[in-house]
Amino acid sequence: MSLKNIRRSRLGFLRALVIAGRSGRVTRRYPYEEPLVTSDFRGKIDIDETKCIGCGACVNACPPNALELINTRDGYVSLRYFVGRCIFCWRCIDVCPTGAIKGTREFELATNDISDLYDIIVHEPNKCRECGKLFSTKRMGDYVVTKSPLVENYVDLDPDCRKSRFLRAIENRFGGGIE
Repeated sequence: MSLKNIRRSRLGFLRALVIAGRSGRVTRRYPYEEPLVTSDFRGKIDIDETKCIGCGACVNACPPNALELINTRDGYVSLRYFVGRCIFCWRCIDVCPTGAIKGTREFELATNDISDLYDIIVHEPNKCRECGKLFSTKRMGDYVVTKSPLVENYVDLDPDCRKSRFLRAIENRFGGGIE
């Protein structure tokens, strides 16, 4: 390196130092100062247990499968959110029919215990009044009834019993068998 290049690099450094001195500090002293998080920032989602009906719309909309519906052996349905897989796209918020999912600006998600990254909501299953088969969730049945009172007679029937009852009703109405 020549003497001319050394002087030029030192002058460049001094110029940069003068500019930085005029403008002052431009970074935050995180974690000692609050980070600058805009209103458009997308962080972890928060699921309200009292509003969630366990319909699974959020599960179908989640690209990385961070949300799962799990049927347990005793018939309970649980919605499990694993923040470690979440890409914070918030598609689940858009499709939730009850508004149970809200977005937060929370981004400090590091932990030593992996169980801290899971949120689990357990729903009581709906039991078919004809065959006793477990299906869906009680909250989802209640939600459907509030939206359409016409289905009140069918809400506590599993899909197979509902179909056979519907076909019997048509058969009784029009007479004869339907194949």
